[in-house]
Amino acid sequence: MNVVCAAIAYFFYNRVFKTSSMPCQLAIMMLVACIIFPVAFGLADKGASRLRSAGLAGIFATGSVYFTFGVTFYFFYFLLAPMPVIFHVIGVGGGFALTAYWMTLAGKEVRRALATSKFVGQSFEDVGDVLHYRLANMAKLEAFIKARSPSGKLHMWLVMLIAPFSLMLGRILSPYFGSHGALFLGAVIMFPASLWVAGLLVRQYLVMIHLPLTLERSRGNPWF
Repeated sequence: MNVVCAAIAYFFYNRVFKTSSMPCQLAIMMLVACIIFPVAFGLADKGASRLRSAGLAGIFATGSVYFTFGVTFYFFYFLLAPMPVIFHVIGVGGGFALTAYWMTLAGKEVRRALATSKFVGQSFEDVGDVLHYRLANMAKLEAFIKARSPSGKLHMWLVMLIAPFSLMLGRILSPYFGSHGALFLGAVIMFPASLWVAGLLVRQYLVMIHLPLTLERSRGNPWF
């Protein structure tokens, strides 16, 4: 996926728009990081299958997906594509604000589920000198979030309405965006997907990294 990002960044921002080679360079750096760091985490784990190691590797994998949808298609476009300054400000500022809001909402949902459900008791087990996690039960968190956060669906559908609405926006704003209107549509359509991936990043961090660290501090045992 990062190879596709690098190709898109090079073609549009370096060849077509002739603005900057930075997007291509960042995409290549992300590609290298997604190869090196998961391997490094696995080697440091030494076969212990620690939850933190799996979480860190998963964050890099999910982060590469966010980089594709959110950074390459959306933020790079509104940062570097030729358009009036006001659209740069609205696109980048609105994107950051909505992403921060969505990640905050996702974090609140996860924290509420962890505090009010039986997820922790069903997914983790104290066996004495170590604490085991049940990988099969980790997926149950989504059920607890859905059951206890009905407002999450409302927010999700409101955000997802951005994509079909962009079809109308593309025609309205075509005099300003010119020949790269198709890329504009791609940016707006990919943005809701990037928000979902950003929320997934928050869940991975809270459940697979923050929660084990919190429980380790309270009990003094590592998670395996």
